[in-house]
Amino acid sequence: MFAKLVRRARSRRRGSVLVQTAVFGSLVGVGAMALTVDTGMLFNARGELQSAADAAALAAALQLGSGASASANAAAQAASIAAQNKVKGTPAFVDASDLVFGHAILTGAKYQFQPNVTPYDAVKVTVRRDGSNVHKPRVPLIFGGAYSATGASITASATAMLVPRDIAVVFDLSGSMNDDSELRHYKNFASEVQGTRPAVQINLKDIWSALPSAKGRAGIRNGAAPATPPSAPTAGEAQPSVGAGVPHSVKGNPDPNEEPASGSGNPAGPRFGWMTDWGTALTLGQYNPSADWGLYYIPRSSTTSASDITANLTENGYSSAERTALLAGTNDSNFTAYTNRVTVLLGLAGWKSGKSGGKWTGTGNGDNIVDTSELTQTRTWPWTGGSWNDYISYVSANNTQMYYTDSTLRYRYGIKTVVNYLLERQASNDTCSDLPSAPEMPIRSAKDAVQTMINLIVSLDTQDHVSLEVFATSSRHEVNLTIPSAGQSLATALQVVPATLYQRQAGHYDSTTNIGAGLNQGLAELTSVRARSAAAKVIILLTDGKPNVGSGSMSPEAYSINRATAAANQHITIYAVGLGGDADPDLLQSIADIGGGQYFYADSAPDPITGQPRYVSQLNAIFNELGGKRPVRLID
Repeated sequence: MFAKLVRRARSRRRGSVLVQTAVFGSLVGVGAMALTVDTGMLFNARGELQSAADAAALAAALQLGSGASASANAAAQAASIAAQNKVKGTPAFVDASDLVFGHAILTGAKYQFQPNVTPYDAVKVTVRRDGSNVHKPRVPLIFGGAYSATGASITASATAMLVPRDIAVVFDLSGSMNDDSELRHYKNFASEVQGTRPAVQINLKDIWSALPSAKGRAGIRNGAAPATPPSAPTAGEAQPSVGAGVPHSVKGNPDPNEEPASGSGNPAGPRFGWMTDWGTALTLGQYNPSADWGLYYIPRSSTTSASDITANLTENGYSSAERTALLAGTNDSNFTAYTNRVTVLLGLAGWKSGKSGGKWTGTGNGDNIVDTSELTQTRTWPWTGGSWNDYISYVSANNTQMYYTDSTLRYRYGIKTVVNYLLERQASNDTCSDLPSAPEMPIRSAKDAVQTMINLIVSLDTQDHVSLEVFATSSRHEVNLTIPSAGQSLATALQVVPATLYQRQAGHYDSTTNIGAGLNQGLAELTSVRARSAAAKVIILLTDGKPNVGSGSMSPEAYSINRATAAANQHITIYAVGLGGDADPDLLQSIADIGGGQYFYADSAPDPITGQPRYVSQLNAIFNELGGKRPVRLID
């Protein structure tokens, strides 16, 4: 009996223990589950908070290059972007106190953040859910309340910086980069790409004004002699004659004398023989070559009827028989005879005709043909390339770009067509070294835009390095990626890029266009030993986008795409800037897309206020944007 009672009691105790164990096990299981759930929630919340911090830091860093209000802009952007990220359903909140600005320096292969050190190119953003204010409540726990918890306090920080760039400026120096100064664009013209393009307000007179007046002897023999000439005319300089009213003043030359050192209201460049007056203004939509009193019309194989030419010949002492022979085109089937005749009619040489009672006595054979041997006091062509004979051949030709735009410019001789001849046919530095200082368009606006970008880089102290690569038929590496020499500031080193460009001209080395070669030059420099491993790599391509030179079997366009792809494969971002009255946007857009950058177009239409092509101002705005368009990177 006792044994049964003992066995029954033990059985009851085992049942009780089992019940207690089951209850305890259930409680432990619930607690473990609660801990697991809350831990998972906190893990997710920390991830959401870190994502908000990362996004806010990147947004804030993008604003660091925005000028004087950069800090305020950064704080506003950080707050805006943070609020778009929710932490457990509640928008993340960032205020100005959550941002610390500083400077990032490269230590080895890693950037280190230095808080409160200028220049500010980095920012640390902290996003809090610590209960410090109503906008930053603790993260609530599902089961934590059962244990009297008030929620979890968590924070997350991220540091982002504007990454210094290695920039290769790839600059088009082909001959077409002065087209918007030439007569070829003064009216609607046939595009080299497709269709017809609208006229551009050309600035040919500005080019003339920038040429040294001494190239035309500063007014000597060109109308009234200057009061203080650079050298006094000699007795042998009687062709053309000097003195008031010579050559004929009917042309109304408003400024026949030497250009004053301080300039004048009618700035003028060199004058040549009897080509002394600029003539009609090149007003967009109004210019008419046939009515331009600054151009002498001397058609081949026809009699010249310009009264001003007759007056010049008369005042210069040519006899009636000589004037009749010179004005007639009877013998112009011989092009040399025509060229010599025009040379005399322009006051660039005298004619010893040998006719009885003629201006000179001497060697002429007395007939009506101006032989080369009969020319005297021939005026020397003032530049290395070209000649007066070649200029006459150019103006009388029917295959020039000037002629294609307006055939009435054929046979019209004067300062306008002399300067246009320089731009179209003698554009290289070897043939006319005075053009780098002239405001050739669109290249001058492009030079000014690069200067604008350098100025911005210097003012923001961005630590960017810049190289200069140029191209036309071939490409050239002009300026290394900036590495200041001992004792030289980064600003001084960077200035070498625009300073070099201001010494270059359209067609400086050669004239055709090989965009692929230019991109390849940029690629080579950005992968050279001068490139910094931690810097972002950028090509800024500036061109009219009309390549006509390829490589091997590749077409010009295919070679351009090939080199853009090669650059993109090296993680180089490409920004393409198209400009000029005949730019081709399609290829440049493709290049920018391949390079993961952006295509910009500077419009050549006239500005409604200034009348200048709009790219004069647009390029500055574009390069201001490019100067501050630095990538951002999280560094912590």
